[in-house]
Amino acid sequence: MDHPTQLSWALSREPVWPYRGPLSTPSIETFRHGAFRKDRPAMRVEIGNDGWSWPKGAPVSTAAEFARQGLRGQELNNALRRQASRHVRLASQVEQLPDPDNRVTLDPNEQDIYGVPLPRLAYRLDDYVQAGLAAARAAHAEIFGRLGATGIEYRDAPEGAGHIMGTARMGNDPKSSVVDRDLRSHNHPNLFILGSAVFPTGATANPTLTIAALSLRSAGSVKAALSQ
Repeated sequence: MDHPTQLSWALSREPVWPYRGPLSTPSIETFRHGAFRKDRPAMRVEIGNDGWSWPKGAPVSTAAEFARQGLRGQELNNALRRQASRHVRLASQVEQLPDPDNRVTLDPNEQDIYGVPLPRLAYRLDDYVQAGLAAARAAHAEIFGRLGATGIEYRDAPEGAGHIMGTARMGNDPKSSVVDRDLRSHNHPNLFILGSAVFPTGATANPTLTIAALSLRSAGSVKAALSQ
């Protein structure tokens, strides 16, 4: 699993001065709960401080475009300041539920230089996720409309957030999970798996804090196993 992401960007009416501070400070978290979840997944709307860096490589690409138009010196600086100060970027991370067809297996034919089978990845976005991406795009359109934004663009294909999760899911039943609540393997009691591989679902937020919380909870069991 990952967080399939709808990426959208536009120009605000007034300067908002992006490209400063952390990647994102504000976000809209009110799309996580509701009856809609029977039809589409939860999502969050991240409001980026990085302007158009993600979708277009700005502000460098913006400066390059103005330079190709023949702008130089102070004229180039003024044009860059006018536009880059109004760059707005939204990204909605959509929850991805576990899919038995999304899995990592060993390739029966291909091997690395040591003779170890290479991993074979199977990954797709189902209709449930696609419905969430469509809802995210609609939400972005409404936000941009209320802002009076112009130059609105949407990424046609979903982006990946780079938050790889699942394949060694946590659960009580060894038939449907790999580790227990302490992240101990059902089949190998001296094996603990700490990381986002144990997530049973992708949720909508970055996984780091959840990884840390689960790892801290597992630490006591690991310590007890080492003392045996």
